[in-house]
Amino acid sequence: MNPLDWDLGNVPPGVAWGGVDEAGRGAWAGPVVAACAVLDAETAHKWGHVLRGVRDSKKLAPERREVLAAELKAILPAYGIAEMDPMAIDRENILEATMMAMRQCVADLILRPRILFVDGDRGPRTGLPERLVVDGDALSCAIGAASILAKAHRDALMIAMEDLHPGYGFGQHKGYGTALHRARLRELGASPVHRVSYAPVAALQRVDEELRDGLHLSLDRCASAAALRAWVDSDLRPAYGRLKRAWVETLRRRYADRLAQLAAAEGLPGEGG
Repeated sequence: MNPLDWDLGNVPPGVAWGGVDEAGRGAWAGPVVAACAVLDAETAHKWGHVLRGVRDSKKLAPERREVLAAELKAILPAYGIAEMDPMAIDRENILEATMMAMRQCVADLILRPRILFVDGDRGPRTGLPERLVVDGDALSCAIGAASILAKAHRDALMIAMEDLHPGYGFGQHKGYGTALHRARLRELGASPVHRVSYAPVAALQRVDEELRDGLHLSLDRCASAAALRAWVDSDLRPAYGRLKRAWVETLRRRYADRLAQLAAAEGLPGEGG
């Protein structure tokens, strides 16, 4: 059965529906990306010739996937794409970070579907009716479309990271655990976009205690809540790959304590006393 026909056979007439999927859960580096693709009967009728070409994104050549992603963005009534970066993945764990990305991409929709088909066996708890569909990217057109949007978006991000963090081969392996990736990690250590909670990355890190100590000092020098928030991007993120996960957790606790102190002193609403 074509995935579009499966969708049409599993939604009530006149109801808009959505599909949700992710890309990047198994990667060692880069964000996890979730997407939601919304369909309705009018779109299915008008653009069926495009939608019947939707498949699991992993079964499409990259060039075809990019073209189809652009076509889907032009014809879908609504779609949403959200990312969770490596710091969020390490903080929350990959499963919860994926659920967070799924909730965010649904929250960003300009058209709310009446039902969501979600790939896998766990729902993100979006507040909408959810139907879990194992291997849904092969069965459902909406999930397959979401899979294409998420994969194309993430691939583009990883290709751009090759320029920001040269030498790792991100444009080739997209952050996944290939032999090339392992070899480059062994040679270079972890980059700021690696997931340091992942054992293969942690095993090949080149940690820097002086850098850790400097971060504690620069954090303590922040004199306002705004400066402290800026510190995350200016100081913490560039150093991330050279910090042990335990060090990051200590810095995170100190950050939270310092933010509460500064927010209270500045009388910021909702932060501090």
